[in-house]
Amino acid sequence: MSTSRLTGRRLEYFVAVADHGSFTAAARALFVSQPTLSLSVKELETELGTELFHRLGRQVVLTAAGTALLGPARQSLRDVETGRAAVAAVLGLTAGTLSLGCLPTLAADPLAGMIGRFRRAHPGVRIDLAAPEDSVDLLDHLRSGRCELGIAGADDRPHDLCGRVLGTQELLAIHPPGTPASVAKEALGGLANVPLVATPAGTSTRRMLDDAFAAADAVPAVAVVTAQRDAMLPLVLAGAGAALVPEPLATEAARLGAVVGRPNPPVTRAVSILHRPGPLAPAARRFLELSG
Repeated sequence: MSTSRLTGRRLEYFVAVADHGSFTAAARALFVSQPTLSLSVKELETELGTELFHRLGRQVVLTAAGTALLGPARQSLRDVETGRAAVAAVLGLTAGTLSLGCLPTLAADPLAGMIGRFRRAHPGVRIDLAAPEDSVDLLDHLRSGRCELGIAGADDRPHDLCGRVLGTQELLAIHPPGTPASVAKEALGGLANVPLVATPAGTSTRRMLDDAFAAADAVPAVAVVTAQRDAMLPLVLAGAGAALVPEPLATEAARLGAVVGRPNPPVTRAVSILHRPGPLAPAARRFLELSG
């Protein structure tokens, strides 16, 4: 059965239960009573002729049928939101929501500035900013409809998504306080023996680090691996090693006493904005326009 024939509220409740993992948490998030939500999902299951969840005590797990419905349900809800937002667009984007996803290392630059420009132009539109763990997670957010737009490295763009290049991002080297300036000015290959703080293998910034050293015919001396990007600056300031970070973080590091150097050759990557094929809500279209 087409999701267009299913009650929108039932789909909303179904998606909420899938996202929150229980009827109780979903009801709390939607500000409805649990019996109301449970009845609505049960009616949806009756309409479809199959169970959508395995009920495991207080927790629920999607059945195969539920998994198959989740993507189309998200898209159906997105289509409803697109219709509502289209009405708001006639009034000048005075309301609505824009869902964005972004790699952690691109949140401060360039996304923060892009959001600032959009909010100044359209203060009535709320921004929902997701925090995907990595490129794979971000692409899943876009494909599943959790996010309408995503900011990622240009190399991360798959063939089934649309997008364009926004510009480039450069990583600078930050060293512990007291590091001789001569070390900070070393060519990238000369830093092969400098202990480094890095993100795990497979992350976008780790790929940049590994590729940059490989191009310089060197191997990075990774001393600390952390998935907690917020810990990188404190680790460097504490003397655990040097790190390659986006320029806004390097500026903050310098203010706190770190020694900053610009790698030679530069470590850069192209940055893209991505979205699914097909029509976008007015707020998303406007965000693309303002992103240049």
